[in-house]
Amino acid sequence: MPLGPYVADFCCPAVKLVVEADGGVHVLREAEDRTRDDWLRKQGFVVLRFRNDAILGQPNTVLDAIREHAGKIGEHTPHPSRSASHLPPQGGKAMSAGPEIWFYHLERSTLDQVLPGLLEKTRERGWRALVRAADPGLLDDIDERLWTWRDDSFLAHGRASEPQAERQPILLTESTENPNGAQALFIVDSAELGATEAYDRCFIIFDGRDEASLAGARTRWKTLKAQDANLAYWKQSPEGRWEKAA
Repeated sequence: MPLGPYVADFCCPAVKLVVEADGGVHVLREAEDRTRDDWLRKQGFVVLRFRNDAILGQPNTVLDAIREHAGKIGEHTPHPSRSASHLPPQGGKAMSAGPEIWFYHLERSTLDQVLPGLLEKTRERGWRALVRAADPGLLDDIDERLWTWRDDSFLAHGRASEPQAERQPILLTESTENPNGAQALFIVDSAELGATEAYDRCFIIFDGRDEASLAGARTRWKTLKAQDANLAYWKQSPEGRWEKAA
């Protein structure tokens, strides 16, 4: 459907919703997609992006997200998630002066079980991701995990030390810089949070079974709370579901 200088895959003007079906070529044209999405949002549209494999493999999840938006005209729509149904409302930055900073308290799952799912859902939104760790060995482990996460697929990514880091949809780094223009920042150990203004959402993932990690997360929370940051705290239920605890 023509919308100004663009053509949307699907559009419902009544609920101001644009749905885009993204094939593999979109990995190479993310800058153009961001410009397009920014223009659409300025016109009042919510843009939901789904990868083709998600549409084909999880059609009910995609339909649920569309129905949910249609039933909440004028509200922000939660994005679907197979493993975390609370995942983020569209257009995060417009909801507050700064980015949302979400703490994930791991108790029943490990980082290598949780991180790939969060990254996949981040990518389905059309966002780029930056994964920051102070420990290069941990980045090595994440690097390998993302290539072998599933038997039938992987999460395309790169390292900040490698060529063309700025083109990577998911970038692993020790630096506080944001070379790939990521909208989502993932802190997975004691790495410095740094400046957050460039991000829509920051995830701080910590292992509650590790005393040092737990203490570090508490200190971060207190510091950010004192700065009036937009915080949320997610914890796993006994059944393994993610529930907002603060």
